[in-house]
Amino acid sequence: MDKILWTGVFFYVNVILLLITFFILLDKKKLKELLPIGLFIAALNYTVEIVGLHYEIWKYPLASPGYPEVTIISSLIYFPIVAILFSQYLGNTIQKNILLIIFFVSVNMVIEIITLKTTLLFVYSEKMNLWIALFMYLSAYLLIILFKHFYENLA
Repeated sequence: MDKILWTGVFFYVNVILLLITFFILLDKKKLKELLPIGLFIAALNYTVEIVGLHYEIWKYPLASPGYPEVTIISSLIYFPIVAILFSQYLGNTIQKNILLIIFFVSVNMVIEIITLKTTLLFVYSEKMNLWIALFMYLSAYLLIILFKHFYENLA
């Protein structure tokens, strides 16, 4: 399979598998309280995507799939769904939450590495590396926890 075809298959199969997983694992009773977390991450991720593209920290080298589909789908579907699932499984103990962060960050990093090495979805510039990606994922999950905490205490 050529790299351009593999890129499209990889991206869209990832999104479809995530949607299927989401509908299987989602606690529909909690959707009302989890939806704001997804919206928060959608807005945050879209902002990070635009800033990253503007400052050429990464780029999407293909016309399709590529900009704008990757930015829109990852920002408004992929990452919000991951954030909702992450939030749903957050517990009351620090140990459980640390294990959950380790699990989610590890999965994100594996997907990031596979994406970088085998597809043409995006490429890092010299301003970006896997350590920065790791920091971004850790930061995102910590922000989800903080947002969820403050959001729940508003009510």
